[in-house]
Amino acid sequence: MKFLLTCLLLSLAITGCQFGPKIENFEQARRPEGITASIELRRGITEDGRVEGELLEVRDDGLLLNTREAREGGVVKRHLVFVPYTAMETVGVEELNLRVLKETRGTWTEGDAAPTWNPEQDREKLRLLSRFPQGLADPLLEALLAAEGQAAVDVIGGE
Repeated sequence: MKFLLTCLLLSLAITGCQFGPKIENFEQARRPEGITASIELRRGITEDGRVEGELLEVRDDGLLLNTREAREGGVVKRHLVFVPYTAMETVGVEELNLRVLKETRGTWTEGDAAPTWNPEQDREKLRLLSRFPQGLADPLLEALLAAEGQAAVDVIGGE
């Protein structure tokens, strides 16, 4: 009887390991550039109204991105940009269904019932998927800025 119970528990444990997401199916984890975030900015903040780049860090007040800008002759200029949540209209993170903003225009207002999504939980999920989920220490940030030829992080649309 003990042998049968042990076999049953072992088979349940083995089948339990077969469910859930797998790294082979998560494209963002299998490439060197990491997660790409596309941010639509509030009206009037920049000319083109959007910023796109690799998500480096999720902070309490915004997102740090490494953006790419095409230049003449196929040269790509990269630079570090910080976008505060207050400057964002919407945030798209590839094919992940995460909402990191407290309000989404047309979806929820203060007078309505509380939304069914939790932006803080989604920010935490996004933080874990970012290039530096543990946070970007000052010496490393300075090294990244030096590598990109910047003196400081560009802040877009801060209030």
